[in-house]
Amino acid sequence: MVQLRKLARYKRLIGQSPRPNPEWRQWDGMLRPPKLHPFIARGYPQFEKPYDPANRLTPASQRKWTPPPSPRIVSRNSEDYNENNLHELKSKFQFEVKGTFHEKGYLAEKEVFDTAFQLHLVGWLKVRAAFILGHVQGDTYALSYFKKYLEEKHLSREAGTIEWVRLWEYNTGLEVPL
Repeated sequence: MVQLRKLARYKRLIGQSPRPNPEWRQWDGMLRPPKLHPFIARGYPQFEKPYDPANRLTPASQRKWTPPPSPRIVSRNSEDYNENNLHELKSKFQFEVKGTFHEKGYLAEKEVFDTAFQLHLVGWLKVRAAFILGHVQGDTYALSYFKKYLEEKHLSREAGTIEWVRLWEYNTGLEVPL
């Protein structure tokens, strides 16, 4: 045995054979046993713990998970709606108003915003001295009233004058989370 060590050392010294790799492991191929993975509960690995039924109960401080409510189906068939349930429909549209608005459009912005707010419409407005841009959404009745308000040019003389109105992306019958 001692001679074999000396012989192996001698061969390494003269460079006839490479140095053996101490990290080398034999490859077992498909006969290698699979890795053992621990059971993970709530992000913590559970190593060889006996099953305890009392430990599986949720503590009183945690709320129980309830599934989200099923979404309300909104019918897109126009025959399903009449005067009694037309207010359930939701709509949205974008608009552009050209005109001259006094005091950099501050009074026009206040009037248009107050009208939309009183109709419970949500969205955004961009008002300048020469134009108003906006996007509003809400109840179909309220939106049709706001559309009529814009098209009939109901701004006060102090706020300015409307030359023309353009509406686009007019969508009706949308589900509640617009």
